[in-house]
Amino acid sequence: MAKLEERTVQEVALKYLEKYYKRKARRRKIFSKIEVRTKKKYGGKRADGFLAFKKRFRRKPYVVSMESKSYKTQKVITPRLDKKMWRRNSIWYGLYIAVGSGSWFAAQNFDKVRWVLLFPLITWIVASILAAWVTKNWDRNKTMDVLSQIDQYPGNEQWFSTSKDSYDNVPFKDQDAFKKVVKARGFGLLLVNKRKQVILVHKPKKKRFRPLFGDYLKYYSLEKDIRKYLK
Repeated sequence: MAKLEERTVQEVALKYLEKYYKRKARRRKIFSKIEVRTKKKYGGKRADGFLAFKKRFRRKPYVVSMESKSYKTQKVITPRLDKKMWRRNSIWYGLYIAVGSGSWFAAQNFDKVRWVLLFPLITWIVASILAAWVTKNWDRNKTMDVLSQIDQYPGNEQWFSTSKDSYDNVPFKDQDAFKKVVKARGFGLLLVNKRKQVILVHKPKKKRFRPLFGDYLKYYSLEKDIRKYLK
């Protein structure tokens, strides 16, 4: 059975997003294009899909970016342990356990000053080690290489689209983690099946923090053309 090419995933997913956002766009006017680059000073990276429009009663353009993958890039969509995140989370869990257990208060009953300092520290270290052992396979400690790529395309909302056959090729034990990891990062997820139908797995989170000056259009090379089109 033929597998979907990345270009097909891009085109189908972007058409879906056009319909998805058109009802939100002022006068239903929306700029939509495949492969829009960021400016050189922002990396010159290419977003597989890009949309911009103005919402009703909103002055600044609303920007949506999309990254697409197919079976040829299977490796980057397979969840793996993020060791840095795992260690950081374990340290925080250990701290919460140490504080919650009252070790700091218990240490005040020791006569020697060194134990007043050492007991909470030892509790924290031991709790962190235990937390690391317990949480090693938790979804929140996993990542995928594709996520860092999506982050390169700033926007009010960001999407990840991939072919259904690529998702099906992710080891079954990791498929749930795949969806949860994408959602935890705030990205929307679309699956495109062999009939070129789009499955909306979940919507993206709107960015709570916007650029201090201007809007997300300032990151893209077609900024002037897009502003002119939306004016």
